[in-house]
Amino acid sequence: MKVGFVGYGEAGFELSKGLKKEGIKEIIVYDKIINNPEKKEVLISKAKEADVFIVNDPKEVMKAVNIIFVAVPAQYSLVACRELETEIDSNTVYVDVAASSPQTKLNIESIVKERNGHYVDAAMLGPLTVHQHKVPIVASGNGTKIFIELMTPFGMAIQYISEKAGDASSIKLLRSIYMKGTAALLVEVLEAAKYLKLEEQVIHSLKETMEESSFERLLNQLITGTSIHAARRAHELEGSLDILRTYNLRSEMTNATKMKLEYISHLNLKQEWNDRRPKEWQTVIEKILTVNRGDFV
Repeated sequence: MKVGFVGYGEAGFELSKGLKKEGIKEIIVYDKIINNPEKKEVLISKAKEADVFIVNDPKEVMKAVNIIFVAVPAQYSLVACRELETEIDSNTVYVDVAASSPQTKLNIESIVKERNGHYVDAAMLGPLTVHQHKVPIVASGNGTKIFIELMTPFGMAIQYISEKAGDASSIKLLRSIYMKGTAALLVEVLEAAKYLKLEEQVIHSLKETMEESSFERLLNQLITGTSIHAARRAHELEGSLDILRTYNLRSEMTNATKMKLEYISHLNLKQEWNDRRPKEWQTVIEKILTVNRGDFV
């Protein structure tokens, strides 16, 4: 097995280190900074640490390997594919780990498929510095099954999603709304709690609520409850906003939450469902998706 990387930042570096430990002897890498006299020493040092071989042209990687990981910054992923296009053939397994948009993934897939190659939209869902090559990956595209067959024996944790490029990236991007949104919300809550010297009590209260149920049960409870109580909860947030205004603290996340609750309250789900919450979150979301979203945004 010969593995290649085009783009050798953190993703390529961590993946290659892990794969080396699994016994893959030949790993060939290219990064454009190899041609930058001021920066190439950093690349050479990383390659030495990971025990991989550097080449001066990305096409050399394509010619030499069984599977190629393209790990360039998202804004360069389509450009990188076009540079490699002439070397793509029916033996190419093109694993795109760039964090680009689903539409960009589809555009790249079309180039790879035109050359009879096998394309994989691979989205990594955890910290590479912790998991290296064992980072959880969701993958889609016409080359996904081949990718799983080739790399699972080397310890990679790959979940098949579909044959459609863009699906895996959509999962990661939608997940990011929650992960990054939760982080931003916690910053806003704890900034105020710390200012008022109430952080321990607030954290304890949150911990009790979050840990008393499974994630699935909590998700269901929050969404179905919000469908009935959105108006009241939006009004209650005025009190939260008063605290933040009083102490001149930031309130972007609280304001956004209030706006979302007001939007849901305008759908009149409480009246439609006679003040009885649905049993499943899916009922709420499906109902929201049927309305003219532009009316309340």
